[in-house]
Amino acid sequence: MKPLSKILSINYYVPEDVVKTVDIEKKLQFKEHLGMPYGILTKMTGCKEHREARSKMDASDLAVNAAQKAIRQTKIKPEDIDLILFCACDHDITEPATVNAVLEKLGLDGVSAFDVKNACNSFINGLDIADAMIKSGKAKTVLVTTGEVITDWVCYDIGKKEDLKLKAAGLTLGDGGAAAIIVPSDSDNKGILYSCFETYGEFWRVAVVMAHGTMHPRYPENSDLTYFLSDSEKILALALEKIPPVMKKVMAKVGWRPEDVDLVIGHQVTIKIMRDILNRVNIPFEKTVVTVDRFGNTGAASIPIALCTALETGRLKSGMKVLLVGGASGFSAGVIALIW
Repeated sequence: MKPLSKILSINYYVPEDVVKTVDIEKKLQFKEHLGMPYGILTKMTGCKEHREARSKMDASDLAVNAAQKAIRQTKIKPEDIDLILFCACDHDITEPATVNAVLEKLGLDGVSAFDVKNACNSFINGLDIADAMIKSGKAKTVLVTTGEVITDWVCYDIGKKEDLKLKAAGLTLGDGGAAAIIVPSDSDNKGILYSCFETYGEFWRVAVVMAHGTMHPRYPENSDLTYFLSDSEKILALALEKIPPVMKKVMAKVGWRPEDVDLVIGHQVTIKIMRDILNRVNIPFEKTVVTVDRFGNTGAASIPIALCTALETGRLKSGMKVLLVGGASGFSAGVIALIW
């Protein structure tokens, strides 16, 4: 039997600057300009505020701040880490991998390291890779990091309601970073039990940032290609269609009934979609942790920030059965079952 891996420590970092959602609406003159009442974004998403690091910090800075906190929580020395992953929607530069900047800022050299990029599921993909590397014996101590400065992708140039449909989802994006240290478990029944990821590539156009790739290598600075554009209705419908079956598949694999699950840590886009997904799998909404209200949609940092919040508030305790549930542009659904 292959050994389980476990999350030895996890921490997060968010910038100090707080931006209220209602202030964004006033900036866009919702009531006068678009004919929408102030407060509608919060009502639709549950997001009251988020954090911003615009022009002050890079994605790697947020990852490093969180990583330093996660390392300090343990007896592990930085030189004991034999694999480092940077897992995010965002990156510092196009080339090389942002993990190089993470290593430099942590003062590490000669470590196996690479980026993992799968939109908002990047971090849980990183956990899955860390688990596989430990089970295969190729790594003993893995540092999984993420850093998102995705408020740079927000377009405030909204001239009409048609523009709002594609740009509204960006208005609740928030910046944040997180890091976790993964090691072999010292128990046969605690740690990561099983994971499942499914991707439906035909839907990649539903939520995009088109710039920086071979399709659009050079572009006007303020072009819409540089901003996050999303068909919110379609992406939420995909989440509701694709995520619950993966949750059911994972629960069946590990032998859990819905009532056995103690906590669901999900990607935070809107409170409503979290509630609807849980309804589809017969798990009470009270078993989840909400962070979108004060941090917004922090991309790949969303799940680890919510996991840290559960620890801070005493909702996550040793022995609990936990599902990490992600949905990402692509469209990608991912679920990890673990016993804390």
